[in-house]
Amino acid sequence: MAQPSSASSQAPHAAAPSPGCKGLDDVDFLPDEGVTTVSGQLLEGCIRRSFTEASYVTSLIQQGADPRATGGLRVRGTAGTAGRRYSCLSFAIDSPTNIPSLYARGDDYPKEVPVVLPQWSSRQLQRDIINALVDGGADVNADPNLTEGSTDRPIKMAIRAGNLTAVEALLSRQANVRGVRVMRPPYIPYAARPVSCQYEAALMSVFRRLIQHDSTLAAERSVGGENLVHEASRHFATHTAFSQLFMDEYLTLITSRRVNMTATDNFGRTPLHEAAGYGSPCVAHWLCRQLTADDVNRGRPNRANLTPLAEAARTLDEVVQRREADRIDEQRTVIRVLLRGGAVPSIARMPTATEVQHRRCQRRVLAEYATVLNELSEAVMSAINTALAPQRSLAALLTPRLAVGPQEAPVFAWRIASYLFDIDAAMAAIDESIPLRNSRLFRRVRAAVTHFVKSALHASSNREVVGVTGSLGGVMVRVPLQCFAVSDGADSRPPHVVHTAGRLGLREVVHKARLDEAASHGVVGVVKGFNEHLGDQDCQFAWQQLGHIDRQTGLFVSLGID
Repeated sequence: MAQPSSASSQAPHAAAPSPGCKGLDDVDFLPDEGVTTVSGQLLEGCIRRSFTEASYVTSLIQQGADPRATGGLRVRGTAGTAGRRYSCLSFAIDSPTNIPSLYARGDDYPKEVPVVLPQWSSRQLQRDIINALVDGGADVNADPNLTEGSTDRPIKMAIRAGNLTAVEALLSRQANVRGVRVMRPPYIPYAARPVSCQYEAALMSVFRRLIQHDSTLAAERSVGGENLVHEASRHFATHTAFSQLFMDEYLTLITSRRVNMTATDNFGRTPLHEAAGYGSPCVAHWLCRQLTADDVNRGRPNRANLTPLAEAARTLDEVVQRREADRIDEQRTVIRVLLRGGAVPSIARMPTATEVQHRRCQRRVLAEYATVLNELSEAVMSAINTALAPQRSLAALLTPRLAVGPQEAPVFAWRIASYLFDIDAAMAAIDESIPLRNSRLFRRVRAAVTHFVKSALHASSNREVVGVTGSLGGVMVRVPLQCFAVSDGADSRPPHVVHTAGRLGLREVVHKARLDEAASHGVVGVVKGFNEHLGDQDCQFAWQQLGHIDRQTGLFVSLGID
């Protein structure tokens, strides 16, 4: 029987592995039954990176070493056999950013421990070693473990390691990439999470190279009918190892190759259903930005009410019942992402198995909707500040340079800057900042913010926009630009809550929109966030009576907000 050997003996210095991963000094190599001495030397040379030239590999093969020989790794100090088995090719593949692609068996079998081996002295040497092994008879498509999806094939291990050099070497030797899901993001062990930006960049380079090699790879489907976006929705779920930037880049790459974002699997689920049900807020966020309102609120075939929002609510209810604390926050986040992304119409369509569960799920969604509504004021301020940033910057630049008095300079600077204002860019910034698209609330708030920004351009200066201090309800408060008006005789608000009769600011209009939205869905807990001492009395008006006073004629003009 072949004897285990210390994998680290006579090995080059290895970089320290990630916490929780094992290095060369922590594992023993166990050759499989029947592996000859010379074949064991070939395996160990690949593990230890002891070959300085590919000719050593060729020489061992000529002496009878089998490049198809396999073996495994076992954590040093433990007993028993190795877990997964690897070929010479698999052992020869570097992990350039120390992300493990190998596993060793430890004491708590079947749980395995990730392992990172040292690297070859150069990428060219690694390429030469791989070519020498293949020239000698190594099988580029062998999976000694017969794992599902062939995850231990050399090409899959090279992808998992983010090793573009090894991927290109294997592709040049006709490694099969079809039918083995090479474009699926690799599983990253918890011990190596989160991954570095260097690994993400390396992995993205590998995926681009694979698409360049075979553009049909992105369109492959699993036996369950899932495309890569389905699988990404599940893979990038709770405690994902990857950043939002990487996920966005990956999804953009695969969908640019005509992968259908609204395709259904064998169970009628779209990728957004998967992201909602598995708790993947990053993927849900990306999808909501790409999809139409109908797609965001689409139910399953023959189950029209089972929308992504309903899936997310049902999963949240289940994890709360099971007290799975690590998943509760993710599911709550997914629900908020969906609501911000246009899923509000789905609230009224939520189905459940029982009436009790229906009420429970709705309560959970409405609680998250209250949070989203309370975030809206901050989103509106962000939209305004982003839209007016160029105006304010240019005015500030011009003010000290104008040959007028200190009182007149801000006024002239503000007016000059307004002539150069890019309204299209401002509208894009507004649309980007305001959530809850596809809803009446979005339309109302967008119209109000747009009017405020346009009115700000005609203000005397930024000081008028941000407001001056005045008494309101017996309290000194800041009163921002009052650019909205209520039609003649229609202002029924008590005088003590009004700064200027018949006039309103943006905050009052937005809060009125939030109050109406909350009332229409039965949401409670909406926080006003300004002039709390007035209650909601200063925000009472009818939408058809809301408008502004024309600067030229002095007449009331309706804004036409329904």
